[in-house]
Amino acid sequence: MRNIDKNNSKIIDDIKWLNPLDEDVTFYGFNYLKEERKYYRFRQIDLDYFKDNLPNIYKLAKNTSGGQLHFETNTKNLYVKVKVSGVGYISSMSLVGQAGFDVYVGKSYNNLLFYDSVKISPFKEKYESYLFKNQNNDHKLVVINFPLYANVDEFEIGIDKASYIKKPQVDLRKDGRIVYYGTSITQGGCASRPGMAYANILSRELKCEILNFGFSGNAFGEAKIAEILSEIDNTKMYIIDYEANGGTNGKLELTLKNFIDIIRKVKPFVTIVIISRVKYLFDELNPQLGKRREEIRLFQENLVKEYQKEDHHIYYINGSKLLGKKYDEYTVDSIHPNDLGFSVLAKNLKKELKNIAGKK
Repeated sequence: MRNIDKNNSKIIDDIKWLNPLDEDVTFYGFNYLKEERKYYRFRQIDLDYFKDNLPNIYKLAKNTSGGQLHFETNTKNLYVKVKVSGVGYISSMSLVGQAGFDVYVGKSYNNLLFYDSVKISPFKEKYESYLFKNQNNDHKLVVINFPLYANVDEFEIGIDKASYIKKPQVDLRKDGRIVYYGTSITQGGCASRPGMAYANILSRELKCEILNFGFSGNAFGEAKIAEILSEIDNTKMYIIDYEANGGTNGKLELTLKNFIDIIRKVKPFVTIVIISRVKYLFDELNPQLGKRREEIRLFQENLVKEYQKEDHHIYYINGSKLLGKKYDEYTVDSIHPNDLGFSVLAKNLKKELKNIAGKK
């Protein structure tokens, strides 16, 4: 495993390998990392509950979607050494998006630019790869995005032996955090690489931490999930967006009010945003289905209007408009966005969220 790049036979001799958990760096997207020291989206006590009561959530709870590592450094080379598990091999999604890492580099959070992704072909659950090499040794901000559909069991970074690594000066949590609950689209299916998942795009654009609780095919508004999410500290917003899983099967209409009430009981003044589902081509091709979808959309909009009679911190966003007129071109399967779709979705959602922030 010494030869990192098969297109470059140079053996890496001047690299020091670091466990980021033991370094002065900043992680975002892992609410329980400090105490649990595992790259999970939940605590072990929650996983134990899921295993017995919500087995599908249990399988997804260790996926690292939304996880990010931020640090400042002057290294000219950056490598990762990784062991992943739980990869689902989704046919319409790249292996890099599912089980890989990508990196953004800049002088500050105002000018981060995408640099590269890991090289994992042929794929192995234990791999090494560079993220950048032979760059200048200027001081730089680095953001590494974690896999969207895999568990990260082991993770090390490799930097030049003579270089430094330290925590960024800017704290993205200072104004509060966003908790995003949703479906496979929220989790990042089917982005080509982790940084293109729209929650990660929003995180960069809004310069804040977004805790990604997207569950592929398994967001049904369970009360237990609402209880766990309501306990997260330093939250400024909850986004609830699970119609794509709980819509036509009726679960959304049975659970949404209770889901909101559980959060509101613990966080009486936090902003709550309800987003209806993005538009699918099937809605137009099947008029009966389209009619049912409009009923579900109106249910969410009207429920928020009822709350707004007394609650001035809850809002509704019409998700069917977020992808615009060319929505069909922005997907890989008429459902899950491609990278262009995620870019458009993030751009329009950012406008909506900024508008909501301006009303407060």
